[in-house]
Order: sequence, then structure tokens, then C-alpha cells
Amino acid sequence: MIVPEPRFYLKLPKATEPTLICLQVKFMGERVFLSTGDKIHPAEWDFTRQRAIVSKKSPGNSDINLWLDKIAADFKALFRNMQIDGAVPTAENITKGLLEKMNRTVQAPKEEKVTLMNFIPKFITDSKALKAENTVKSYVSTYKHMEAYSGMSLDFDGVTIEWRNGFIKYLQGLGVGKNTEGKHIKNIKVFMNDATERGLNNNLQFKSKSFSKPSEDVHKIFVTMDEIRRIAELEIVDDKMKSVVRDYFVISCLTSLRFSDFVNIKPENVKGATLEMVTRKTGEPVIIPIAPMVRAILEKYDYQLPKAPCNQIFNRVLKDVGKLAEINEPVTITKTLGGQKKTKTFKKYELLTAHTGRRSMISNCILDGIPTPSIMLISAHKSLKVFQGYVRLNQVQNAEALSQHSFFNN
Repeated sequence: MIVPEPRFYLKLPKATEPTLICLQVKFMGERVFLSTGDKIHPAEWDFTRQRAIVSKKSPGNSDINLWLDKIAADFKALFRNMQIDGAVPTAENITKGLLEKMNRTVQAPKEEKVTLMNFIPKFITDSKALKAENTVKSYVSTYKHMEAYSGMSLDFDGVTIEWRNGFIKYLQGLGVGKNTEGKHIKNIKVFMNDATERGLNNNLQFKSKSFSKPSEDVHKIFVTMDEIRRIAELEIVDDKMKSVVRDYFVISCLTSLRFSDFVNIKPENVKGATLEMVTRKTGEPVIIPIAPMVRAILEKYDYQLPKAPCNQIFNRVLKDVGKLAEINEPVTITKTLGGQKKTKTFKKYELLTAHTGRRSMISNCILDGIPTPSIMLISAHKSLKVFQGYVRLNQVQNAEALSQHSFFNN
């Protein structure tokens, strides 16, 4: 086995005063972790070389580097000698040997106690490789609100039903919507559940029905096929951004793809008459028929779709596109904000977002009589309950759709 390289780092790298220099080495599932006994100000530490910076102002730092070099050499000698002697290097025997060679009282730093508020950042870091970017951003937002409400001292045992109720009141004081309250409670349950599965938490109050996430069914719009055609046929002159946003939105309306998917369509995703992709959020493969309006857009760009703006800018520009297309139908929304129901009437274009396209595809397919299982295969929905949340038909539209069914024509 190759002798591992020791790593030196600062215990508190962002400290404003001298902090301990620590040693850490990982090998074969073992970890040597101890203090070197020396301290240094972070401004005098080279994080790349893992050594003290020697300068005219800090000539004594050369002695620190000699000491770190000696510790590193002692570690390698101990490790190598154990291999030669047929002994198995372990964190325990390596640490003991190093302390003897250092000939000074050096205590291995105590492992930091895992609390809820220092667990969450590690959970978020691990999630970056597994979760969608917006999901991770949502976790970060929840963590910041938890810190603002309870501070960094909040531990697993502090997350009680009473704490949940107080946290919601705090959120209401910020004027957020009920579904935003629910998003944060859902994230807290995710944090607590993951910690429980890792054996770090024994407090299960978060699983109680009284710890449920608030929610309400807020009216969300979809655009009809007539409105989609008006947007697609809109003449946009000398405004590339609006033109690109318009085209991507039409694609979304006719494919049900999320923003993270439709902005990443590549020529290789086009397979004859279908569009084939693996969705980024869930990893589900989808095969979607290419509608004539989608084909026209792909051909317009020779199947090399242009770079799209970020989601926030996309949504802002999309509203301008909707206004130009005169998507002006009044829409009245009742929503709970800050714990109080409020009603407001908007022009429909003011409510357009990238996700409206996904709802539009699903709702228009329902209106056209396409079977739900077939639509779910295109939209990559596994849950019928979640799928039904995307069907935004009003009673009149639902009655009109049903009137075309054979049951009502016998």
C-alpha cells in the first residue's frame, strides 16, 4: 500500500486570531486526526501548500514549517515501518506513535458534536450531486430562515410541534404564502428524516400529523392552444431575447418539459418524429411526439437551439411576450399571504412563467381527450395525485371536454 500523504489544515480557517494547525490523514477507512500544538493566523497560512507563509513580518513561521515537515516525515516513517514489520497501520497505533515522537502533550481534537444546524450544511453539500439546483437552493433558503428564527444553537431535540408552529408564525410575519410555508416545513422534515436514518436523531415529532406542511390550492393558469398559436405566430422584431424566450415557451407548451430540460435540448435528442430525453429532475426517460410548431422551431435554428437566459430572466421576459400576444384574460387569484387570505385580479400574461408550459401541455391534452396514462408517460409523472395538480381546467372547460365524450353523445 502506498504511504498516504499527511494533510495540514487550520481548525478555524476564517478566524480573526491565531488558530490551531491540525493534521489529518485518511487511509483504508481509518483517519488520523490530531493537533500539531502550533497556532497561526489564517492570513499567514498558505492553504494550497498547507504550510505557513514565511515573510519579513513573520520570519518565525519557518520554524513552524520545519515542525510540520518533521511531523509529516515521522508519520510516513511510522506507517512504512509498520508495513515492513507486517503490522496493520491503524488510526490508534499511528496516533500513539506520533504523539511519542512529537514528545509533547498533544491531545487529539474532539470530534465536533453533530447538531441539527451543523448537520444541515453537510446535507446540502452532499445534495448538490444528487438533487436539482433549485431544490438545493430551497434547502439553503430554509436553513437561513431556521437560523434567523432559532439561531445556530437549534438541535434535533428542539424541533418540536411547538417549534414548528412558532416557525410558521415567523414566516407569516415575513408575508410569505402558505405554500412557501409548506415548502420550508417539507424541507425541515427532509433534514430530520435524513439525520434519523443516519442514527443522529431520535426526536420523531416531525413525523406527527401535527407537523404537517401547510398547503393550499392556488389557481394556476395554463394557456390554451389558441393562445399558444398566438404566441408562436407573434411577430417579434429586433429583440432576440423575446424571440428566444417565445420559442422555448412554445416548445414547453407542446412537450411538457421543465425549464431545466427544454433549455438543454440537443440535436441528438431528436429521433425522427420524437424527442427523447432523460429528465434532469427525476432521471426519468421520456419520448415525446414532435408537434408541427415544435418542428418549425427546431428547423428555424437548424436543431441547434440558442442559449436561454436564466429562469428568473426567462419569466420576466415571458410576461412581456404574453403582453405583446394580448394574453389579457382577467384571472382572479385568492392566496394566503402572511396568514391572511387576499384576493387580487391579474391580466393573464402577468402570471406566465416557464412552468406554465408544462401545465398547459397536460391541461390541453386532457381537453383533447388523450388518456391520462399516455399523458403521464410524456410528462414523466409517477404519482397520479401530483399529476392531477397540473390539470388546471375550470368547470366550463371540463364540461366542454366531457361533452365530446361518447358517453354524453348516445
